[in-house]
Amino acid sequence: MRAQKIALTVAAAVTGLFLMTVGAVVVWPYLSASLEEGPQVANNFEQQLFAPMVDMQMPQEKRIAKSELPALRGATVPVKEFTLSAPQTHGNLTIFLIHGRDTVKDARILTLQEALEQNVATVHETGGGVLLIDNRGNLPLLIQAGDIVKGGTQDRTLPFDMLIPAKTERMSIPALCVEQGRSFPRAGDLSTSFETATQQLPGRTLKLAASRKSQIEVWNNVRTLQANLARNAGGSVQAPLSQTSLQLSLEHHRVQDAVQDYLARLSPAADGKKDVIGYVVAVNGLIQSADVYASADLFQRLWPKLIRASAVSALAEKRPGNYQAPTVESVKRFLSDADRGDAFRVNTSSASHVIRQETDRQVRFDTCDSARQNVVLHRSFLVK
Repeated sequence: MRAQKIALTVAAAVTGLFLMTVGAVVVWPYLSASLEEGPQVANNFEQQLFAPMVDMQMPQEKRIAKSELPALRGATVPVKEFTLSAPQTHGNLTIFLIHGRDTVKDARILTLQEALEQNVATVHETGGGVLLIDNRGNLPLLIQAGDIVKGGTQDRTLPFDMLIPAKTERMSIPALCVEQGRSFPRAGDLSTSFETATQQLPGRTLKLAASRKSQIEVWNNVRTLQANLARNAGGSVQAPLSQTSLQLSLEHHRVQDAVQDYLARLSPAADGKKDVIGYVVAVNGLIQSADVYASADLFQRLWPKLIRASAVSALAEKRPGNYQAPTVESVKRFLSDADRGDAFRVNTSSASHVIRQETDRQVRFDTCDSARQNVVLHRSFLVK
């Protein structure tokens, strides 16, 4: 009996060893391939945590017939009525102030930054490409394309203008990530909401990437911007707390110090100018963008954020050489060019819609206020 048990035990052991050997032979090619590919997958953010950010649901665009434009786009100051200031230049950054009349005399609109600072708005984290916003205030608030909200589980940028009505809860707003790799709150930040909106996307390439709703392009442009800022600011501008965060790079002391001369020379240009409704930006002698608003008051409240973003863009693109400022005539041609382009209706909400008009050289966005007969609150121009 004892001999029989020993024989059975030996047979079982031999059978087990045989099965393990066969299994190893069959499985090894797949296991080996998996091990070889493992590190690539582990570092591929698109395939892991951030797939929702790549495949976000964004508003559909609808082509607008020329005959429909007058009804969809309300009052705005025609380019031929603009008066442009002489160019004002510091280093490689040139600005032209745009003088014109108000189309909205009493705007009574908060900016997103003002609403957050006054604690009448909350931008809620959702973990995806669409955030939610509450506006508890008595005034509508204007989200401006390129606004960066800091906090949550990833810093985001809001790629389209959008008007949020007063007393609104949980309104959806499209968003793109400007901090690849983080999916948890930073120390001291809330995970459920965003606390500040003090910065704007700097530079036309980042803004164009956001307007195309391309998460990959946005991430790539953030990396390029960080590298260019590091080259011209004297060292790395990546924060140890989150090296991929655009917001933290814009807050970095090297960037803050490097843009001070631009701000000191050009920021006062708009002081006391009660008829300035916008400005044009040129970097290295080339026109980059322009922004025009429905009132001088709205422009003045946004001016500090706008000129800072322009200064950061100029710092990033700084190259040796002497650059000649564009002429006033070339600026006016740039501002008029978009009228020739095809028009599309984008990012329609209950309170506003955006009209995108595009040529082969530039794109223009008109943000229309539904409650004010579609008056254009903000007109943004970008060179392609």
